[in-house]
Amino acid sequence: MKRTALAIGLALALFACTAKQSTLQPAKGAPDFDLENLRGGKTKSGDLKGKVAVVDFWATWCEPCKAEIPHFNKLNEDYQGKDVQVLGIAIESPHDDIAPTIKSLGIKYMVLAGNDAVVDGFGGVIGYPTTYIVTKDWKIYKKYLGALPDKEARIRKDIEKLLASDGAD
Repeated sequence: MKRTALAIGLALALFACTAKQSTLQPAKGAPDFDLENLRGGKTKSGDLKGKVAVVDFWATWCEPCKAEIPHFNKLNEDYQGKDVQVLGIAIESPHDDIAPTIKSLGIKYMVLAGNDAVVDGFGGVIGYPTTYIVTKDWKIYKKYLGALPDKEARIRKDIEKLLASDGAD
């Protein structure tokens, strides 16, 4: 009985530690999309090929999502002019709320209005925020669930690795 309780305790501890960790994704292609860019026009996934993409799924009502925005602004600023694109995809948010939220939060990177097809194409979003790192050849490299305290540093490592390997991994 003691041994079973210990095994269950270890399993629960392991789950708690990994539940908030990033996950490497199998070399699955990221979905094609053609979405409204909140700064005007449309943005297609093809426009992002050739760049490492940081794709953050967020909602206007999500407080942890909002807390991460300064980190994504910093990533966007630091990788300006390099083969990196930071973009937010707003989902489950009233369309009329997105543009005012972008302005009030000072979002400096590209924001697209998402839909069910793009969410499904990325494998679903089960929590907010959910961030994907996508290679230059448009394959999902890694997924981050939640707002982790060291998420920006982890994403920087991913970006540097993918830029050094020319995007394919």
